[in-house]
Amino acid sequence: MEEHDRFADALLRDDMRKLNSNLPKNRRTLKELLSDPAPRVPAASGDLIKMRKHELEELSRSLPTEANARVRLPIVLLRRRDLGAGAFTVMGDRYEEYAMLLLAGAFQGSFEQFRDQRSEVTVLFKSQISLLMRRFHSLLVLGFGSSDMRG
Repeated sequence: MEEHDRFADALLRDDMRKLNSNLPKNRRTLKELLSDPAPRVPAASGDLIKMRKHELEELSRSLPTEANARVRLPIVLLRRRDLGAGAFTVMGDRYEEYAMLLLAGAFQGSFEQFRDQRSEVTVLFKSQISLLMRRFHSLLVLGFGSSDMRG
């Protein structure tokens, strides 16, 4: 029975890797991307993830000044069925979670206040993701996650 479970787990991991081939291989800071005439990063598939300059500029205007050096793009939002219907998490650090909540209108305050108030994983829901995607479509990448993935 355990051998079957390992086989099924291996198949699931392989399927998850294929589903997430659109995720970035690496990410760059907002500051770096703003200074790049053709802002982009490579995806795991080898394709390029191109980011729109006007979206980068809007993001910079919408967040605290320190975000330019702290937010790495594209932001990866993982669909997490284990957390409920329409639940997503941010695959990144606490500052990126804070930035997404600010942009979605789900938090007002400083990063220090956010850090002190929130200790668990930040969950965004489909309505918030839709709002963010309308404003920053080229800066966000959707993926599929599980409880053992950071985010």
